Amino acid sequence: MASTAELMGLGMPGQLAAKVTDGVAETVVNGTAAGIRTIQSTDDVNDTTPSAAELTAAFGAPATVGSGFIGVVKDNDADTNCYVVVSNGTSYFYLKFTKAT
Repeated sequence: MASTAELMGLGMPGQLAAKVTDGVAETVVNGTAAGIRTIQSTDDVNDTTPSAAELTAAFGAPATVGSGFIGVVKDNDADTNCYVVVSNGTSYFYLKFTKAT
């Protein structure tokens, strides 16, 4: 496992780097040498515009997940639509990605 100084050198703030043990800190960040992973939902959401209610069903209320939350929706566990979702603690925001061909 990289030291705190090495993790900070990779751009991770010291207050987070110090909390990473064996590459995993589920309450802060899940970072490994292979990259950063976050929670993924496979809920069925609208194919073009997921609603606040659908994202709340997928992750919980924005106030519950908190400000700074980042998650991924793999729509209906299929290989078609993918959204990155963030919370400001009050609302959800999303960005739909285009599948590479």
